[in-house]
Amino acid sequence: METMDISITQVVHASGGIEKAKDFLYSYTDASTLLLLSGGNTPQALYKQLAEESLLTVGAVAMVDERYGLPFHEKSNEKMIEESGLIRYLSSTQVPFYSILEDKPLDETAADYEKMLVFLFAQFRKSIAIMGVGDDGHTAGLPAGIQSLKFKVQNEQLVTSYNDEVGRYGERITMTFKALGQVGQNVILAFGDEKRNALQKMLEAGSMDEIPARFYARPEIAKKTLLITDQKL
Repeated sequence: METMDISITQVVHASGGIEKAKDFLYSYTDASTLLLLSGGNTPQALYKQLAEESLLTVGAVAMVDERYGLPFHEKSNEKMIEESGLIRYLSSTQVPFYSILEDKPLDETAADYEKMLVFLFAQFRKSIAIMGVGDDGHTAGLPAGIQSLKFKVQNEQLVTSYNDEVGRYGERITMTFKALGQVGQNVILAFGDEKRNALQKMLEAGSMDEIPARFYARPEIAKKTLLITDQKL
């Protein structure tokens, strides 16, 4: 598997990586851009700075994945983004924010969000996703060890859902590899020693079922991927 086309920016501290990501966003995005956001602890500082500086220009913002539940439940990604102040900033500039959760059953919620993504990809000529890599190699809501979860995705699906009842993921709704492949630019944020092993595996040949983050090392995806990390690889 070729990985040489992935652009890697190494920083000393996570704070420097957030600055790099923010500057890249400012240079890449405009009113014709769809911005897709992941959850987790890593990007929260980025979202907060974007809200505070009030310089971001995009056409719309949507979600990459979500923990299923009622809208804006305490463990949801959208709640974290709301607390960062970014949704309030978007509202002040009349930029629509498309969340996933809608108080419907899991499968219906996923199906509705798929329809929304189809619309958004058709509406905007540019797209960029803020992504992360978990310490087990998962990315978005795509779990490491997909086969062991009996995780099923139809070939044409942009969004899928599942319930990992006994594992770490729980009930999730997530963009699929097919949907992520339609994104024009990926910015991966990965900071901390606990991410080193996952990043090394990401850059190794092997199954995406085992390590979903290996998706970014596919040649056609690698050339539109920027990895910002404080780890030496």
